Amino acid sequence: MIAWFNGELLPLGGVKIPATDRGFLLGDGFFETMAAQSDHVVRFDDHMARLRKTGNNLGLKIPYSDKEIREAIHEVLMGSQLLNARGAVRLTVTRGSGPRGLMPPLEVKPEVMISASQAQEHYSAAKVKTVSVRKNEFSPSTQIKSLCYLDHIFAFEEAHAQGADEALMLNTSGHIAEGTISNIFFIKGDNLFTPRLEDGCLPGTMRSAVLDMAETIGMAVFEESLTPEIIQHCDEAFLTNSLFRVRPIHELDGRTMPAQHWCEKLLKALVESE
Repeated sequence: MIAWFNGELLPLGGVKIPATDRGFLLGDGFFETMAAQSDHVVRFDDHMARLRKTGNNLGLKIPYSDKEIREAIHEVLMGSQLLNARGAVRLTVTRGSGPRGLMPPLEVKPEVMISASQAQEHYSAAKVKTVSVRKNEFSPSTQIKSLCYLDHIFAFEEAHAQGADEALMLNTSGHIAEGTISNIFFIKGDNLFTPRLEDGCLPGTMRSAVLDMAETIGMAVFEESLTPEIIQHCDEAFLTNSLFRVRPIHELDGRTMPAQHWCEKLLKALVESE
């Protein structure tokens, strides 16, 4: 596999991160995961807009244009023999090296890496379990894809130990936040519900795409604080992220949800829009 590292193509195993890099030492950085289909990066502009917004909020300007990033992704996909496959592209940015301690350096020289691997074409319906690990909805890190993913790792391990495919995380107020790698949606009738961003969920690019698409196919959309009670009363539920788009939930906290009518309509519409 090939990686693009600070403008240079290298074997993935040949990338050398400095021992003083703040991403390596402190998790001081962020990333984007994008789907690529036959060399087309799905919703590239949306991903780059979020990436640059995150960088600006952290005082970390990405020193490459969108055109340069797009060309770099093409080179990585080609070098990794993924041009004719569905690929999972990861773009990672760290703050670069700095002195010991927490204070960021005045002069930032970020490290930027792009890598890719083959993505699954199809995903089965998921089993989801609510876990004890909570999202801190007051933390600014909830709004970015930070390199520090320990809470999500703990949550996923807890769910996986119970035979689940994904964990459902609540926030400190007991409201539903998100999965470890996904946003979550609930359907009742033709109404679509998803947690507010203020409740600690990531502003996912697929989350945004689903909200837009749902209205075009005749659904009413509600972003609001949701309690776990909705699990017992919804008709359908599903997860979203850039790679699996819409993934129906067949079991959530022991409740079986066989209906997938709206899930299938949304997935079909999203695939066609790509």
